[in-house]
Amino acid sequence: MTGTSQGRMGSRLEKTGDRSRLQVVWMSREDLATVLAQVSQELSDERDEAVTAARICRLALEVVDGCDHATLSVRARRHRLAPAEATSEVAEALQESQLSTWAGPTVAAFESAEPVVSHDLAAEDRWPGWLDLASPVRAHGVRSVAAVPLLTRGRTQAVMTLWSHHRGSWRGATHDAVLLYATHAAAALDAAKIITGLETALGTRHRIGAAQGILMERHRRSLHQAFAVLQRYSSTSNEPLSDVAAQVVEESERGYAGPDPRGPAPD
Repeated sequence: MTGTSQGRMGSRLEKTGDRSRLQVVWMSREDLATVLAQVSQELSDERDEAVTAARICRLALEVVDGCDHATLSVRARRHRLAPAEATSEVAEALQESQLSTWAGPTVAAFESAEPVVSHDLAAEDRWPGWLDLASPVRAHGVRSVAAVPLLTRGRTQAVMTLWSHHRGSWRGATHDAVLLYATHAAAALDAAKIITGLETALGTRHRIGAAQGILMERHRRSLHQAFAVLQRYSSTSNEPLSDVAAQVVEESERGYAGPDPRGPAPD
C-alpha cells in the first residue's frame, strides 16, 4: 500500500471460491476503508478467540504492504502480555525475546497504549537489552517494525506487531493502513473474546452442575452440600473449581465415585 502524489493506495479483497484473497491495486482512501470493512467481515466470521488471532496475523501479511512477519500478543494477568499468534519462526523468536526481557516495540506499545514504530532497527537505541539479545537485523534480517495496541473501550487488550525486511516500511499511506487495519482487528478480537468467554462460562457452569449431581447421587448430599464439597476440595488442592468439577465428571465416567468429604456434611 504505497502512497502516490495523487494520494491513492490500497488493496482489493477478491473472492475465489470459499476463500478470500487481497490483490494490491491503486485506490482511494475511501475505497481502502471499504476494503478493510470487508476484511473486518472476514475476521468476524470466526468467533473463536484463538482462530481470530491467527486470522488477524495472516491477513496483516496480505493487507499491509511490506509486512513480512506478524505477531499478536494478548493482555494477561499482572499487566503482562502472553503470545497468541506468530506467522513464522522469525516472528515467534522476536515475540518471545520481547516478552522474556519485557522490552522492545511490542512491550512499549502495550505500556504506552500508543503505536510504536522503528524505521531502522539497525540504528535503533531505545531497547538495548532486547536488541542485543534478539539481534533482529543480524539474526533475522528484520529492518523495521510497527507495534500497534488493539484498544477496546480505552484499554489495550492486545498488541499487533508487524515486521519488515526493509527499512522505512511504515511511512505515509502504509502507516495509515496499519492503523485502520488495527481498528478492525481490535473490534473482531473483542467480539471473539466475548463469545469465547461466554462459551467458557457456560461450559464451566455445566461441568460444576454435573459434578454436583454426581456427588448428590453417589454420596447422598444436597445441592448446597455438593457445591461446598467442590469448593473445599478446590481450596485444599489449590485447583480452580472448574478443574475440580471436570475431574469429578471424568472420574465418574471411569467408575470412580468422586471426592467424599470427611466428617459431617456441611449444613
